[in-house]
Formats: sequence, structure tokens, C-alpha cells
Amino acid sequence: MEFSTLKTLLNDDGVLVVTMDRPPVNAQNLLAREELIEAFDRASADDAVRVVVLTGAGEVFSAGADIKERGSLVAEPHAYVSHNRVTRESFFAPADCQKPVIAAINGPAIGAGYALAAMCDILLAAEEAWIQMPEIDRGLLGGVQFLKQHFSRSRSRLLFFTGRRVDAAELYRLGIVDEVVPRRDLLDAALVVARQIARKSPDAVRRAKAAFTALEEVPLRDGYRWEQTQTFELSQTADAAEARASFLEKREPRYGQG
Repeated sequence: MEFSTLKTLLNDDGVLVVTMDRPPVNAQNLLAREELIEAFDRASADDAVRVVVLTGAGEVFSAGADIKERGSLVAEPHAYVSHNRVTRESFFAPADCQKPVIAAINGPAIGAGYALAAMCDILLAAEEAWIQMPEIDRGLLGGVQFLKQHFSRSRSRLLFFTGRRVDAAELYRLGIVDEVVPRRDLLDAALVVARQIARKSPDAVRRAKAAFTALEEVPLRDGYRWEQTQTFELSQTADAAEARASFLEKREPRYGQG
């Protein structure tokens, strides 16, 4: 399957760069969302992929939902239900991906654009980036859950009720993004982080991501017990043996070589 709204590039170091490319502002229609799901599912299944970087073409990460599509959703009784299912799954596709996903937010991430970035594992932003949830002004709802995971009770309500923007500097101050750089340097900054992760044991990184995803709502004691089970299983693998050997021998690990 060839993508029409995405560009993908797998680097030799195992970093897959997925670029939303739907001019002029990378608005998300049904096809774009289906292709995002497909791209992340493929990344999960491809052993050559160690880390994914998600970004947008041009100067906008994603302007959110394609409002032009909304009119057609009332044509059939089931259309909105089907649309909502695809929308929901596209937002959670980065979280469901078994490989870490880094959002390189190259510009405005509005509505569904912010929701998509929010579900990535690590967020980096260009100085020119900002986020906004203007759903009320578009005759929409949805997005409260994504704001709640990053902002306080008062701030998330303020942003949703007013549609205010939050710029990259404020996102960094709040610890929502981990680095802010000029747009021209953003992809390189994301690749530095991605390559650092890609050098780790693929099995250990996959299990670590699964732990973060599975334990978000789990009590501390129960969550740590689950992690201990995962640690025991990991300890039996060739990657774990190589990690221990390389540490003791003071050399770089060589994963996947037997």
C-alpha cells in the first residue's frame, strides 16, 4: 500500500520518519487517519523499525480535523459512528505502536493535531509551534481527555472553553515538551533522541513502552509487581544477556547478533 497523505523514510539506524503531507495544513480526513493507523501498525510489525518520528510537512504540524468532510457524515446513519471509530483509533495509534514514537511538532498543532501529538511518547517542538483546542468554535467536542493528561484541572478547562493558544516556550516551561529548537533544527534534534533509543535492546524498549502504557492508571504497588514480572521475562532473553556482558566488559552492546 502506497500512502497518499504520508511520507515515510526508514533510516539505516532503524528510525522511521513519518511525515504528514496533506497540503496546505495537514488537516486530517478519513483517508489521512486510516493511513496513520496503517503506518503505525506497520511500524509495530517491522523488526527493522526501532523508533518512529512523527512530524508534519511545511510549517504546520496538523491543523486538526478536516471540517470540509463534516457535511458528508450525516448522509448515512452509520457514517458518523464509523468516522468516530477511525478518528479514535488514529489518535491512539502512536500509543498502541510497540515502538517509541517521538512527535516533532514543527508548527501549530490544533485540535486533532494536538491530540495526535499528545499520544506520542516524547514531544519536541519548534520555536514556531503552538497548540490550541478550538473545538467549541468549530461546532465540535472531543479533546478534553488529551488536555487533561497535560494540563491542570483549571488550565485544561480554560484552554477548552476559550480556545486559547499555548506557545512552545510555555509548553516547555510546563514540561509538556522536552526540547524547543528553531524549526530548521527540529528533525535533527528528534533524530538525536531517536538514535539514542534505537541503540538500546529492541526487546527491552518494547517492554518498557508497554509498561508505561499499561500502568498509567494502575496503583503503584500493583504496577511495580507487573514490572517485576516483565523484568524476570526479559532477564531470560539474549538481549538481556548481551546487556549484562557489554556492561561488565565495558563495550557497546551488540543486540540481535545471536
